[in-house]
Amino acid sequence: MSTVLWLTLVGCTPTSSSSFTENELFTIEHMQRSNSSLDESNQWDGNDAAIAFGQKLFFSHSLSPNAIACSTCHTPNIGFSDGLQQSFGADVTDRHSPTLFDVAYQSWFRWDGGCDSLWCQAIGPLEASNEMNGSRTFVVSALNEDPELKEDYQRIFGPLPEITGVDLTARPTSESSPENDLWMDLGENQQHDITETMVNVTKSIAAFESTIQSGTTPFDDFVEAFLDETILEEDALAMLTPEEEVGLRLFVGEGRCHLCHNGPTLSNDSFHNIGLGTREWLADTDIGRYDGITMLQNSEFNSIGSWSDAPNGERAQRVDRLVQSTEQLGQYKTPTLRNLFQTAPYMHGGHFDTLDDVLEHYSGLEESTFQGHSDETLKPLNWTTREKEAVIAFLRLLDDSL
Repeated sequence: MSTVLWLTLVGCTPTSSSSFTENELFTIEHMQRSNSSLDESNQWDGNDAAIAFGQKLFFSHSLSPNAIACSTCHTPNIGFSDGLQQSFGADVTDRHSPTLFDVAYQSWFRWDGGCDSLWCQAIGPLEASNEMNGSRTFVVSALNEDPELKEDYQRIFGPLPEITGVDLTARPTSESSPENDLWMDLGENQQHDITETMVNVTKSIAAFESTIQSGTTPFDDFVEAFLDETILEEDALAMLTPEEEVGLRLFVGEGRCHLCHNGPTLSNDSFHNIGLGTREWLADTDIGRYDGITMLQNSEFNSIGSWSDAPNGERAQRVDRLVQSTEQLGQYKTPTLRNLFQTAPYMHGGHFDTLDDVLEHYSGLEESTFQGHSDETLKPLNWTTREKEAVIAFLRLLDDSL
């Protein structure tokens, strides 16, 4: 079937089968893959020894008293996610586990942006009771008890701190707790050395996670040809099936999907309220980005803090510029669309099991958000079944395994 006929069947009437507006051309051009930059707040980002050590730590079950590893919730053969609506570590968590593909491109981490670096993000699960359920003192002990990890750590960072007699549940908490009381019983120097060890561990994990990149996809091959001045646009478009081309046109055109899903990862690395209603498995106290800003600004591990390797760098400046407002209620980070078929279910709470369900949501926008208000850019698309199928065909081009 020709592209012109396909476009006619789904209700599009282009002036020619290869016409794109300037804005659509700009969008396609900026979907081209590019290299990510190193995280200046982590001096070990890009360091081969730290990357190798971080990879061991990522898959190690010894950092958690419950034998939970980073890879428990970020499993490589499930798109570095876990396939669950809500991740499950030591207990059920509040949200769906996001993919780690192309995280090196991101500025904000967690669905609410509560961290501004990968190493900051990695700290939370280590001490969260429903994730790895450990503590920074337990991490030090685990390294001491594992000869291989101990050797790797000390070769990169130097001696581990002495924690003989220290209760391994000791850690600082925001509220009064037995764990916090045990932590406060330690001297300041010992607290510093234990925390430094945890930061070194998470910076190594982050260095490894930065290497988790999606592979080249059929869409990348198309964009390369499309932008090649020696190749005619119609010849580049011939690399797509008529259905895939229609999906692309809908994505960058009337669907306005590109307003949030753009750039090399097809994410604007920002936060939006897309009008999702409640789900019986989700807490109605989760208000997204609004609380994420509070978490980030209060964190001793943000890019401004003393543990950052660039407290006056670009990431630190982004934290300084943050302003909290009620507009951020119910906003969550835009996920990447690369390798989307590997990371179901979808949205921050695993709201939708399939991409058909996702497109049905955007087509009708029939849910009522329970926090804040939906983004004003969202309008019901009222897409036909064929249009939704075409968009899914386009999204399949973004998967490196298909």
